[in-house]
Amino acid sequence: MNGPRWLVRSALCPVLCVFALVGFALVGPASGAEAPPSDSPPQVVEQDEPQDPAIDDEAMTVLTRMADTLAQSQRFTVTIRASYDVVQDTGEKITFGERRALTLNRPDGLRVEAQESDGKRSLVTFDGKAISVFNADENVYAQIERTGTIDDAVRYLVQDLQVRLPLALLLVSTLPDELEQRLQTLDYVERDMLTAVPTDHLAGRTEDVDFQIWIATEGPPLPERVTITYKGDEGEPQYRAEFSDWNLNPDVQPAQLAFHPPDGAERIPVMIRVRRTAAGSSEGAPK
Repeated sequence: MNGPRWLVRSALCPVLCVFALVGFALVGPASGAEAPPSDSPPQVVEQDEPQDPAIDDEAMTVLTRMADTLAQSQRFTVTIRASYDVVQDTGEKITFGERRALTLNRPDGLRVEAQESDGKRSLVTFDGKAISVFNADENVYAQIERTGTIDDAVRYLVQDLQVRLPLALLLVSTLPDELEQRLQTLDYVERDMLTAVPTDHLAGRTEDVDFQIWIATEGPPLPERVTITYKGDEGEPQYRAEFSDWNLNPDVQPAQLAFHPPDGAERIPVMIRVRRTAAGSSEGAPK
């Protein structure tokens, strides 16, 4: 049976791929149609019924409210319990799981502790000066100096280092703009009364994924559940996440977000993808 290689490549998408306004074309008469003779009586041309807007206003209001809440929060903590499909060579889908405890402290503090369903544990931290990635089971870590904000670090982790950071889009302060740029359709499904708190259930599409999101109607408009379908991948695998223990005002000290390697931990190099030059170069370089 294959291991979860698919997720290593694709679990970043919920974040960076989740959610842009795309206009819809007006339908007109077919081009090149022959004009009627001048003495023919006027003809009534039936017009197609107006199409429903691709972006439902009520749904967009709910989603924007959630995006603004997260983007404007200076700090928060949350626990994410997720599951994801790995499509086997036979076409069978196997579900794996993970739990992540996330601490964010703007502008430059981030800590993500993760445990997979097989028990493997990992840690990613950023303190405004360096990004550290720790594999607890092998007691190895990689570290690279990188100054900047959380936005800078998240993009660098995902795009350059290709570190798994599911739902990373929810971490960046540009979340409202990112959603608007990616959304193709968005609909309001229902008021769901069976979630932990009542939620507004939305469904939308981007170029690469279909997604559903459940946003709390009581208290801060925070996500309670997300489901993402990778419609362009074989077998259309899904990623599912449930959020709990939201805290928008935790007591977070910068020292808590600094990485201190455990005794005996070995530092290993990081492979960084580099652009190919005209003369040609390797795909990555150790750091």
